[in-house]
Amino acid sequence: MSNPAMSVQLAGMELKNPVVVASGTFGFGREYGQFYDLSELGAICVKGLTAAPREGNPPPRIAETPMGILNSVGLQNPGVDAFISTELPFLHRYDVKVIANISGNTPEEYGEMCQKLSSAGVDMIEVNISCPNVKAGGLAYGTRPDLAAEVTRMAKDHAGKIPVMVKLSPNVTDVTEIARAVADAGADALSLINTLRGMRIDVSSRRPILKMNTGGLSGPAVLPIAVRMVWEVASIGLPILGMGGVSDGDGAAQLMLAGASAVAVGTACFVDPYAPIKVRDELRDIAARQGLDGVSQLTGALRPW
Repeated sequence: MSNPAMSVQLAGMELKNPVVVASGTFGFGREYGQFYDLSELGAICVKGLTAAPREGNPPPRIAETPMGILNSVGLQNPGVDAFISTELPFLHRYDVKVIANISGNTPEEYGEMCQKLSSAGVDMIEVNISCPNVKAGGLAYGTRPDLAAEVTRMAKDHAGKIPVMVKLSPNVTDVTEIARAVADAGADALSLINTLRGMRIDVSSRRPILKMNTGGLSGPAVLPIAVRMVWEVASIGLPILGMGGVSDGDGAAQLMLAGASAVAVGTACFVDPYAPIKVRDELRDIAARQGLDGVSQLTGALRPW
């Protein structure tokens, strides 16, 4: 078998391997760093940040489902300033790229956070557009092309030289329409998919299991949807961080073949802290068996019927 190179490019950022850990599933790396050297990863996408600290939603806010979980954590985080002062110095001890995920209620909040994070030295900013826009009556940015484009332009205007990646919601009729809008607004990369809205009910009590009634579905059950959406969005031409249900090298390879330059492992980390490392090694084995010079040659190599 060959010994394929593992490095990949994502919007001009070189990753030593294509495995990223997804925002909201890895905290700021401190807990998982007790299991292995965080430098083993391609990048860490940190827990979603907001302009001010947030306590998140009341429990229960996590519920298991067949082949996945529902979550309505509600963006619990210490705020962007505390991240920059406390968590970012910790992450900078490691040889790993740091991607900051941000959520805002107004375009101005996104801009302010981008400016702070760019100055602080993160490697990339991931803009979560699944958030409600308070100026638009609570409508999520990611459900309308004009709103998605507005927040993308604001992020780009304030991010300096740091690449901006926009995280797309699958809860839309046509994901390519949103992707095209943020691409035209200057996005450097796309990440997808975010969670799908779902719900579980306790039949005995007749109440939703989650206190917020609905939540975001993630886990292996959503992989086929993620693969389809990555394949559709790849036609836009921007680099893609593929995510949604990756739990092994095969799932990661499917997203790369569909068009992703790198992949994010999320929910699988809750089942097995070593999941990202195993996905990395299995991806290397797949590329070696296929005689590839590098794992990057998987990207976009799908042969559709």
